[in-house]
Amino acid sequence: MRSGASHVCAIALACACLVPVRAQAVGTRTFELDSLEKLSGGELHGVSVGSDGVVRAGWTLSNLALPADAGTTVTCALAMPDGAVLLGTGPASGGKVVRVANDRATVIADTKESAVSALAADRAGVVYAATTGNKIYRVAAGRVDVLATLPDVDSVLALTVDKGGQALFAGTGSDGKVVRITTGGVSSVYFDTAAPFVVSLAVAEDGAVYAGTSGGKGLIYRITAPGRGAVLYDFPASDVRALATGPNRALYAVVNEESGNASEAQEAAAARRTSGGRTAPGPTSGPRSKPGKGSLWRFDASGRPERMMHHDEFHYESLTVDAQGRPYVGTGAEGRVYTVDDTHAVALMADTTERQIGALGVGARSGFAVGSDPAVFHRILSIGGPEAVWTSKPLDAGLRARFGHLTWRGTGALEVSTRSGDTQTPDATWSPWSAPVDQGGTAPSPSGRFIQVRARLTDATATLADVVVPFVTENLRAVVTEVAAKSATSPHDSKEALPQSGSEMPKHDSVVHLAWKVENPDNDELRYRVQFQHEGQARWVDATRPDDVLTKPELEWDTAALPEGKYRLRVDASDEMANPPGAVTHNALVSAPVVVDNTPPIFKSIAMQGRRLRAEVVDGVGPIARIEIAVDGHLEWHPLAPADGILDSADETIDVDLTPLLGPTGPHIVALRVFDAAGNPVVRDLEVP
Repeated sequence: MRSGASHVCAIALACACLVPVRAQAVGTRTFELDSLEKLSGGELHGVSVGSDGVVRAGWTLSNLALPADAGTTVTCALAMPDGAVLLGTGPASGGKVVRVANDRATVIADTKESAVSALAADRAGVVYAATTGNKIYRVAAGRVDVLATLPDVDSVLALTVDKGGQALFAGTGSDGKVVRITTGGVSSVYFDTAAPFVVSLAVAEDGAVYAGTSGGKGLIYRITAPGRGAVLYDFPASDVRALATGPNRALYAVVNEESGNASEAQEAAAARRTSGGRTAPGPTSGPRSKPGKGSLWRFDASGRPERMMHHDEFHYESLTVDAQGRPYVGTGAEGRVYTVDDTHAVALMADTTERQIGALGVGARSGFAVGSDPAVFHRILSIGGPEAVWTSKPLDAGLRARFGHLTWRGTGALEVSTRSGDTQTPDATWSPWSAPVDQGGTAPSPSGRFIQVRARLTDATATLADVVVPFVTENLRAVVTEVAAKSATSPHDSKEALPQSGSEMPKHDSVVHLAWKVENPDNDELRYRVQFQHEGQARWVDATRPDDVLTKPELEWDTAALPEGKYRLRVDASDEMANPPGAVTHNALVSAPVVVDNTPPIFKSIAMQGRRLRAEVVDGVGPIARIEIAVDGHLEWHPLAPADGILDSADETIDVDLTPLLGPTGPHIVALRVFDAAGNPVVRDLEVP
């Protein structure tokens, strides 16, 4: 498994993809591993995982660390006719060419540059290395000689040999040119693109040169002669990371959608432009800030495009195509290798411990994948084999759990076992791997929060799919942490803003909306029961019918048939729907007092003395919230103040001269309207002579 941040990402993915699915049994949930995403993230040794959710025989890889002084990243690779593989390395301490043969890695050349960005060999077997500077080197017999220094070039990002094997093509930045270099070192601009960087090159059977660009727009150019080229495709992306040709004149392209995925060579070139042209230290090997979205495209002989595969979670870094036309893609995060067939069926062929796959090769003499951060060379030893093992990611039950009968769908010889523990990263505190479990047998691993499943595919025809792990977690009590009541006549909702002064009173509603918050650590389905108690009484009364099954943390409580006064509400949370009777837990919380007021205020007295209105009004609960009058039937209500100037009690006195509203002469009809805080109104009419 990965360590550190990468492992935490794997655990996070486990939580996201493997949300436990509730089964029919009370309290039982299951992990169901039935897709490429759910079956990935653990360890793959000699197995692959397909988009059909089946584990099959896959690559068995060796592990060979590069010399400590070779650099931390591998930017390119070149398979040689004798079966050896040459690697170009990047920072730190990069800029070297490493030869891997007979499971030994040896530095054979040091360019003294920040990174070797591309390698190529001509028909005579002479090796050439492009760098993050403007030089191309000839590598032979342990010697490194400058073949060509390219004018007006910051960096060389791609390199390939022409159809005749007697000249080189170089993709450059930051001017976006394709430069042709003879084996004698004479260079000339072959084609000038509209992009700042040419980061990938490939040569077709007819000699045409394909150039992929980066920075601004991701384009593929088809160049047929010096200065003669046309755009083959304009991608909705910014980076054509790699190109490769295949059988039947097919062209494959790896494309990334995020501009933040500029190559390390591009970053180094930008650093040089800000440092007076000197070769600055190479970019850091830390994680990129934007992982990007990777896509694999195929163009047929007529140039028709087809998107074969894509991932929105990470970008693609490397590409190769085998003799049968099957493409393989190395990712720029998670260190994985994917392949895809004509039906767009995707398979994860390798999941390494490195951060990214910097180079790939699948040929008759050698097959390899090279990881970076750290730099490790993986030779493809075989497909499947007696040590072919699939291991799931740690599956998180959230709490300590007891595990049940394992089931799976498989063919051929399989050995399935489990282990469990209480830490996200398996360590010495975990149980050992169990003995093989029979199909449908109980997982022998002890209770724990996490479990892993491992399967050995002991013959090349074995397959594994639809792994199901049932579990029951320890039952924890749900706790009601807050009960809130709100009537439809509440004047405002904000806890920060002041209520609007003088606004229209809302229409009275006898329904009170109850809502509560619950902490539910084991995510059991909960049933709620609500009761109310009139202040001053001891008896609790059900607010719901006994046969109501309330599972949402809210209730519309109709108080129309209740006497006015203050009430408290009690909410009880029970996990009885997820646990047998002996294991059921309860928790209840009582709310703050809630006012129920469905009756209007009453006038104790009311009279007009000339133009002066005097009245007393009282409410059973209070307070009085608004006093207003209308004159002569006009629906224009004018607010009045109580005698003491503030509406703050259930009993208010009115003593006001209405001359400013009525004028000195009459007669008039005055309507006096009073609201309580619950929105209940009372109206009285008076005649003014």
